[in-house]
Amino acid sequence: MAVLIHRKADGSELKLQVSAKPLVLGRGLEADIRVEDDEMSRSHCAIWMDGGKFLIKDLRSRNGTFINDRRIEQETELTPGDRIRIGHFQMAFEVEGQPGVHTMIRQVEKEMEKGKGFSTILREVVRDMPKGPPPARK
Repeated sequence: MAVLIHRKADGSELKLQVSAKPLVLGRGLEADIRVEDDEMSRSHCAIWMDGGKFLIKDLRSRNGTFINDRRIEQETELTPGDRIRIGHFQMAFEVEGQPGVHTMIRQVEKEMEKGKGFSTILREVVRDMPKGPPPARK
């Protein structure tokens, strides 16, 4: 399962599931996810799954769609941990079983709240890393 995660100001999270049906984000009434933001177009961008890939496309918005602070000009594949920004609204893209940066940071924060130190957490992360070269991406 793939989700978009938006962390609210109060620390709570809004999770939106990504599926084959395009999820349109924007400020207009026709958007699937409506966000009140003057920097966002009525139908700003769409995110969907196609053949095991997760894709995002800017819908000719005025202010652009950004992945990891880079404006996208065409349909773009998302990878776990990507940060998406449209207007002032920000989200992280995560895939179950493939934690991205957002999930890993939350896990570290929880461990530190329990009293674990940064050095201990870092040793555990290095210990748990897979050995050898990373698998080839298709």
